[in-house]
Amino acid sequence: MRTGNDCLVCFMRQARAVIGRSTSDPREQWRLLTEVGGMLSGFDPRLPSPENAVLFYRHIARSTGVSDPYREEKQESNAFALGVETRTRELIHQESDPLRAAIQFAINANVLDYGAQYRLDRDAALASCRQPLAVDHYAALQRQVEGQATILYLADNCGEIVFDKLLIERLVAKGCRVTLAVRRAPIINDATREDAVHCGLDQLCPVIDNGADVPGTPLANCSEIFRRHFAEADCIISKGMGNFECLAEVRAPLFFLFTAKCTTVLTYLKRRCADADLRIGSPVLLQATQGQEPRAV
Repeated sequence: MRTGNDCLVCFMRQARAVIGRSTSDPREQWRLLTEVGGMLSGFDPRLPSPENAVLFYRHIARSTGVSDPYREEKQESNAFALGVETRTRELIHQESDPLRAAIQFAINANVLDYGAQYRLDRDAALASCRQPLAVDHYAALQRQVEGQATILYLADNCGEIVFDKLLIERLVAKGCRVTLAVRRAPIINDATREDAVHCGLDQLCPVIDNGADVPGTPLANCSEIFRRHFAEADCIISKGMGNFECLAEVRAPLFFLFTAKCTTVLTYLKRRCADADLRIGSPVLLQATQGQEPRAV
């Protein structure tokens, strides 16, 4: 999907946040913000938002020498999620359809209490598990993963990756052959191989990186190894809004699991899913339709 006008405002908000984490010098912050503002006119509106956003993230990293400004937040998210992993697994196991429950936890992981007390609120967890999906293509996904399917699982954020782990456990238990794909290098709070290993996913399934440092999955920028996995998968489970923005028009056996967090994505979804009750914060499990681009090879 294309970069929308509202994305430009969001870019500046993101830039302000990452600059504040990368330098405490007010003059340097001012300089970088004005430089990012000047970059906006050169962005290509035909590209998905993550492909434009990575340009200013790279510029800020080069200018400040800080390649992973969200490292502390990522570590805290992973620590919290690992702390509630066992209890969440128990909650999933107690449900009548554990696979569906694991999917809903993976989508709604941000509903859990990531606050200062770092505890699992059982009622909030159960509510998250049972929260109706605004777009619900679970039956189609269930069919797609039957019979020892080969699955490529595209991870999104740190912390959430632990809940992805619980979903992958259910898929492996069904006989699926799962490969997890993460980002090649740090970008915002997205998960990298370091996070996957720290959270134990390498003990569950093979872990590869997609060859890109973009907060999404732009196939043209991904590695040959990743694109081969993408082309050969029976099913591709894509987590997060950035991956959706990059892959929404790709023709492949894709299922998107994410929460709609911005008006640009929400507007796009409403055009594709006219009958759905969609709003900001809506959890979505969307099967890809026939897109405009060929499947990656």
